[in-house]
Amino acid sequence: MRKNFTFSTLFTMLLGLSSISNSCSFIDPMTQAQNFSKRGKFEKAIKVLEKELHSKPNSVPVKTLLAQSYSDYGLVLCQDQNKPPRVKYPMAKENFAMALAINPNLEEAKEMYKMIEQIQAAMKSRKTN
Repeated sequence: MRKNFTFSTLFTMLLGLSSISNSCSFIDPMTQAQNFSKRGKFEKAIKVLEKELHSKPNSVPVKTLLAQSYSDYGLVLCQDQNKPPRVKYPMAKENFAMALAINPNLEEAKEMYKMIEQIQAAMKSRKTN
């Protein structure tokens, strides 16, 4: 009788833990954001990191990963063949600007921002001609 009680109690406890683990995530926000980024879900990664930065405003690792996520998302937007240039370049430029606001030393983001400005200027001059 004692063995059944122990097994039953253990089984009940495990069921309780499984329901808790379904509602809670034991993955830290930084890892979660990195996983989103690896799968190309930059908007989700940025959302997680923005929330983390709100709770840890001086965290260098959070700022670093957030800036890189903005920059990577900007690159993806630039390469998106499904969006027309007049849509994707402003979106990408905004993401590069966000990246540079957090980390002004991101050279790739600086270069891409400048390149988009040149593309937009060329598009504007073609439109006016």
